[in-house]
Amino acid sequence: MTKLKQYLVSTMVQATTDELTTLINNELQKNVVLEAVDPAEIEYEGSERDDEDDYDDREEEGTSEGETITSAEEGDTSISDEERGDKVELDNDDDDPVDTSSNHDPDEAEFNPIDNATSADSFRDDLKRQIDVLEITDEERFLAHYIIDCLDDTGYLRRPLNELVDDLELTQHHETTVEDLEAVLVEIVQQWLEPSGIGARDLRECMLIQLEECKGRAAQLAYRIVSQHFDDLSNKRYDKIEQELGITVHAELVDALRVIRHLNPKPGDMQPATTRSAEQRVQQIRPDFIVRNEDGQLVVTLNDGHLPQVRIRADQEEFYNQLQESLESQKEAAGEDKGEAAARSKELIAEKREGVRFLRENIQYARLFIDAINQSRNTMMDVMQTIVEMQRAYFLTGQIETLRPMTLQDVADRCHYDISTISRVSNSKYVDTEFGIILIKDLFTNAVADSNQSAVIQALKDIIDAEDKQHPLTDEALANELARQGYQIARRTVLKYRESLGYPVARLRREA
Repeated sequence: MTKLKQYLVSTMVQATTDELTTLINNELQKNVVLEAVDPAEIEYEGSERDDEDDYDDREEEGTSEGETITSAEEGDTSISDEERGDKVELDNDDDDPVDTSSNHDPDEAEFNPIDNATSADSFRDDLKRQIDVLEITDEERFLAHYIIDCLDDTGYLRRPLNELVDDLELTQHHETTVEDLEAVLVEIVQQWLEPSGIGARDLRECMLIQLEECKGRAAQLAYRIVSQHFDDLSNKRYDKIEQELGITVHAELVDALRVIRHLNPKPGDMQPATTRSAEQRVQQIRPDFIVRNEDGQLVVTLNDGHLPQVRIRADQEEFYNQLQESLESQKEAAGEDKGEAAARSKELIAEKREGVRFLRENIQYARLFIDAINQSRNTMMDVMQTIVEMQRAYFLTGQIETLRPMTLQDVADRCHYDISTISRVSNSKYVDTEFGIILIKDLFTNAVADSNQSAVIQALKDIIDAEDKQHPLTDEALANELARQGYQIARRTVLKYRESLGYPVARLRREA
């Protein structure tokens, strides 16, 4: 498999549904020999293999007795960092970071902003409601409300703090200091309010606030890039970033830039957190896989029927063949021509040769592109089948406590893909189960009990179930209670776990 195909496969495996749709549509527009196909015309079997593909390096692994999901068959699509190539062009839609100018207006498909954005008033009201449930002093609450009123519609605090201090004294006869206002802004507004990035004073700070919550090597590198080389990032001086940060594997920079590109540069444009139900948020996610229990058998389906399906146009292939035959005939006839006829024959041969070359290159790339689509589907299916097999008990019961310890390396060892491939699938894909839509990476747990995600979620469930229903616990109180039990979890993480369990905010859990 060529390096170009390897890169295409890795890009497709990691891409979100919207990104993959855009990638395919762009290729349909650029390549004259490709055409979209009515899905009814093509019967695609996601788990089938093309016997002609060069998958000889993979070993066949059978299922153990009692397992209903088969593990990966032949077809090594492992993609190491070295195999991805020394350099990947970054100046394209997939790998460009966000425009770092303050007036940047992000493309909706690129940044995935929440639909149905509300008015500025409801946006600020929501932030104030979040402040009102925090256990802070009256002075801190007053200053936090004032800061929220000073935010622009994108969620930024553009005015210097010393101006706010002066305004408070002149308009409300309230004395405070820049230091006190800074503390409320950084430790309360920026740390506790949703969406992440609210209260930032510039784009760099907004990105850093969001990156602090991201996990993984790519996110860590992204944080270093934004914090230490923001100007280089703005001007796309990628070579300098690699040199200054000692990045020796170019793919690591590509992954970090992908993280940066998915940050939200205008958090104020998002729909308020307290006005969105968990059901509304789920509806905005298109799962990549579907897993169903059919009489004890777990069936995995790749949910890609909505993606554009492509094929090589038959008329273009026929035209290419005819042009080749015509070119050969022209060459034979040219040998008998003399004078002006010979000169004209050479011109015609040159024109046809250029046409043949153009069509040949487009047909070759079209075949490679289609092969990459099919191989990425096979790769994702293999990885997902392996995960379902390893977490069989969970997919049968939906009980979080049945999740078994599982790492990226465990899955890589079992399905014989490179660990980077497992990471790409798990970090960006969702699965629709009979118990709800979940992010695949949430199925991975650590072997150590006190850091086991499933144990934390179960502890949170027990706390909420046992709480005083007339005085339900806020997310901050839940975080404190988990801390008392030995789980040091941030309030934002508690919020995400609570929503994944289907529990609403405290005020909606209150019973008369």
